[in-house]
Amino acid sequence: MLSAMIQHANPARMVGDAYFIDRDPNAFRWILNYLRGSCVLPPKASAEMNLLREEAQYYAIDNLLLRIQHMLCPSFGKSDHILVRGSKFTIVEVEEASYLVTRTGKKFRIDASENIEPTVVEVGDVVMAWHKPSHKRLHGICMALRNKKCTIQFNGQTVQEECPLSGVRF
Repeated sequence: MLSAMIQHANPARMVGDAYFIDRDPNAFRWILNYLRGSCVLPPKASAEMNLLREEAQYYAIDNLLLRIQHMLCPSFGKSDHILVRGSKFTIVEVEEASYLVTRTGKKFRIDASENIEPTVVEVGDVVMAWHKPSHKRLHGICMALRNKKCTIQFNGQTVQEECPLSGVRF
């Protein structure tokens, strides 16, 4: 934020004992509420959202910029595999400010401002896949990958089964 105050053509200046920042006061209320912990943002397709994005860029509030970018154009979609803080997940649903993800049958909500990277299923990963004999998703370990198929050793089973990679989740 301090670099923005120096680099922009309209920098903040001291007036008495306070900084005066000549920016849009209506957009600043969104900034201030965000900094106070609010998750509420203006409607997605509004002029106010575009103005808030400009202000977030001006004040260099990266997490707010990431949330806005996610609302306007999410980076990932349903069924994508992602890596967050060293753990792999599969996206179940894209929400307005977050992703609903799954890992070993449990669901979690990951904020869009997290550092999220794409990933893939690899040999040795613990996964969930459709187990035909029991007609449900079960835990297993990916033993091999070949031609868009994953060979899985399901927990407690002695035989391995081949599953389409598209149906494998973390």
